[in-house]
Amino acid sequence: MNLKQKFSFKTLLFMIESVFRATPVLFSLLILIKIIETSIGLVALYVLKDATNLVAELVINKEILTKALIMTFIYLILLLVINSLVEFMREIIDGYYYKNADRYFRILLMYKLGKLSQEKLYEKDTYDKYNFAYRNLYVFQQLPWHILNFVFDFSFKKIIYLAVIFSFNIYAGLISVGLFLFNLIYNIIYSKKRVNLDKKFNNDERKKENYVSLISQKYTIKETKVNQLENYFFKKQDDISQTITKERYKILTKEAIISRCVNIFIVAIKLFYDIFLLYLVFKKQIDLGTMVLISAAISTATQIGYNFKRPLEKIVEFVEIAPVIVELIFPLTKEEKKEINHLGEKEFSLTQGEFDNLRLENVSYHYPLCEEYVVKDVNLEIKKGDIISILGYNGSGKTTTSKLLLGLFKPTSGNIYFNNKNIKDIPFNELSMYFGVGFQEYARYQLSLKENIAFGKVEDIDNEELINEAIKKANLESIINDLPKGINTCLGKKYDKDGQDLSGGQWQRVIQARAYMKNPEILVLDEPTAAIDPIEEERILKEFRYNLQGKTAILISHRISFARLASKIIMMKDGMIVESGTHDELLKKKGYYYELFTAQQTLYQGEKYGEEI
Repeated sequence: MNLKQKFSFKTLLFMIESVFRATPVLFSLLILIKIIETSIGLVALYVLKDATNLVAELVINKEILTKALIMTFIYLILLLVINSLVEFMREIIDGYYYKNADRYFRILLMYKLGKLSQEKLYEKDTYDKYNFAYRNLYVFQQLPWHILNFVFDFSFKKIIYLAVIFSFNIYAGLISVGLFLFNLIYNIIYSKKRVNLDKKFNNDERKKENYVSLISQKYTIKETKVNQLENYFFKKQDDISQTITKERYKILTKEAIISRCVNIFIVAIKLFYDIFLLYLVFKKQIDLGTMVLISAAISTATQIGYNFKRPLEKIVEFVEIAPVIVELIFPLTKEEKKEINHLGEKEFSLTQGEFDNLRLENVSYHYPLCEEYVVKDVNLEIKKGDIISILGYNGSGKTTTSKLLLGLFKPTSGNIYFNNKNIKDIPFNELSMYFGVGFQEYARYQLSLKENIAFGKVEDIDNEELINEAIKKANLESIINDLPKGINTCLGKKYDKDGQDLSGGQWQRVIQARAYMKNPEILVLDEPTAAIDPIEEERILKEFRYNLQGKTAILISHRISFARLASKIIMMKDGMIVESGTHDELLKKKGYYYELFTAQQTLYQGEKYGEEI
């Protein structure tokens, strides 16, 4: 995975714009507070000088006592009261700023992830970049504050301190600047090494998390325990942890050694200057106040690189990390900004009018990074009121064809038209309003049964009439009656000790209810009876026949029983449509449909598929 994108001016501008968009007032207040803090520090420094000189003069002239006490009192007020008050205000603003900035950037990242096409979610790079961005998103929200620290501290206080030192002794000034540059350079080097190490092991971190989940998730723990794989998975994640820890330890050790050596040198330099300043006071070449001023300036200047360590680290991190994050969340259009500002206010509307037709013309498709086509030159038209059954064995391309019809995949070649308009020109969120879908690989949300059903049309989650209608169509009443909290029972025990697990067949009924919830223009059901026995399947098929009256539906299955519900049967093999027609027409042809029909009769003893269901 390429996580080494170059930092650009566009990245910085986008970050600044995003920060102001996230917290315009708070960020401005942070700047104001920083200016006040800097000003207080400078005033206090010179008040300390005058107070020290006045205290020194007390030994000679007792009349100066009142003035000295006033100056000392002003210094204490500046540092202990006003400065403490300003720091308290900054901490409060900091908390609100980080909270709002964190929320904004995480919403932005999740929003953009939701905008990705399903093809992107088949690519490993997508997960690598998202995982890296999510773990390091803090650099976006923290960077402005660290830049403020860097700019204000260095541009005002530190420059004045250095000016004081240079006016006292040019060599002292040069040593201070040298220490600053040395600290600056080694901090940049090791900050980059740490970030590059995170990039290097990003995929390994994901693998480690996966091994942990294999031991702890209910969907894998059964086979993990039966096959006694706990130790194997633990050793795998431990090996990765050890490798990453060793690499990080090497970098931290080298950095710590250099840091300790620099600090020892700084202490030695400071001690030498203090002795030298005392000597100058003794020789009456400088007064005591000047000595305190210069000593304070030297203390700050010799520590200048260390003081900038954290903000500098964050700036280096930002330069290394931000391009990856920006790649995921930039550009942000005006329409997307409006959507983000109105999240949760989605309205259901059929922007393309009532459904009339859906047409595939010479459509072929292959998955990203795979050259083999799974759908080949498919031509298909579905009109209002049609019930289409797409049949074929596993790997025939029928499920991929349904995802193309839904707009989840874009054709590699050919075109798809919805109401005679190319779906490339229809936003997916508008197209999806027309479909109620029950996927073969469905989502089992560990939330309440009510939510699991209402997710078919989440904007009507509190519409009891629609939910009850969906429950009735999917024949869920008997299942709900057996649940401890009825429709409000959580499906799964991961987050609720009173939650209930459902069987595969029961879950398929929930998914059907989810599809019915929208009362869709087009109902799409993919293998809706895959986890159901033949006797139960016969009863469900009767329900489908009733529920599909006057509807448009696409039924995908490898089971021939579905064909009897269809006004048109599509037979797929190796990604191509090999036959199409009604049940009787295809039986007379004695082709692929007849072969499939005959083969499956033996699976259902006593059931005659030639009779009406």
